[in-house]
Amino acid sequence: MGSTEKKRVNIYLSLDTAERLKQYAWENHTSVSHAITEWIWHTKVKNEQIRGQMTIGTK
Repeated sequence: MGSTEKKRVNIYLSLDTAERLKQYAWENHTSVSHAITEWIWHTKVKNEQIRGQMTIGTK
């Protein structure tokens, strides 16, 4: 998973989506943040390199 450093991120969700997310977290005995973190780290992405991150090559 990602680093232990944390950053606050604001997202906008419909009221129904926010309530469903809270319900999902409650049913799984976790926080909303943890539920989102688990989801994103277990979901396949097309490009593993984080947007904006540059790879340092050797010369």
